[in-house]
Amino acid sequence: MPRYIAPALAALTFFLILSSAPAQTAVVAAGAPPHGGAVVLDFSGKVKVHSATGSTLQLVRNGTLPQGAMIETDTNSRVLLRLEDGSEILLLDNSQLSLVQESLPSGTTLFELLLGRLRAVVTRRFTGKPSFQLGTPSAIVAVRGTKFEVEVNPHHVTEVDVEQGLVQVTGRSPLERSVLLEPGFSTRVGQDRIPEPPVPPSRIRPDPREAQANKATKKLRRSKNNAAEPAGTAPDTHQGTEPPEPAEPAETQKPAPQ
Repeated sequence: MPRYIAPALAALTFFLILSSAPAQTAVVAAGAPPHGGAVVLDFSGKVKVHSATGSTLQLVRNGTLPQGAMIETDTNSRVLLRLEDGSEILLLDNSQLSLVQESLPSGTTLFELLLGRLRAVVTRRFTGKPSFQLGTPSAIVAVRGTKFEVEVNPHHVTEVDVEQGLVQVTGRSPLERSVLLEPGFSTRVGQDRIPEPPVPPSRIRPDPREAQANKATKKLRRSKNNAAEPAGTAPDTHQGTEPPEPAEPAETQKPAPQ
């Protein structure tokens, strides 16, 4: 047999073996997210994923999610994603995120947070355009290398809190007004509204422990005020209101004529 025929037969045999093997879904390594998609680095709890066509996708660590996938986390559940630019997104519980890109004058959004809360660590770039943009029902968030959080409530109100870097938040309203957030500041954007001026996060989301303490203090003051009133005194029911109208004098009955 000629020497050049043996390698050809070996290659043909290998091809036939591969063709007869059952088809399997390839799992891409965590370092190679697909264009417009993401890699699942880790997850916990109950997480549902659907493709753009509505079919259910299996969630696998180090597996890939295609562009257009919808991710939903249940109570006490979360999922950590890596995008194609190296940025990492932690989607917290009771949240919905869509890997749908949107073309805008300022660039292309990488995904949209429809409901719930996420934390992001974004890869820094040194170009003129923002390195990272995400959408919500009421705002566009553009950043250049930063750590930040975004939350969308059921009324489509978006809140953005910045830990590091700069974040520009633009409202999805006809005015398209924007605010620039520095570290330690937050803003809130309602549906078809412009962003609120930047304030510390405690002004937007007060500490629950502080709110509980204020409530207890008010209750204690009311108790002391009630104890200080003399016994047998009726409380002034008209305090802080208009004084009551004087009662009409009782009509005196005239004596009947003799």
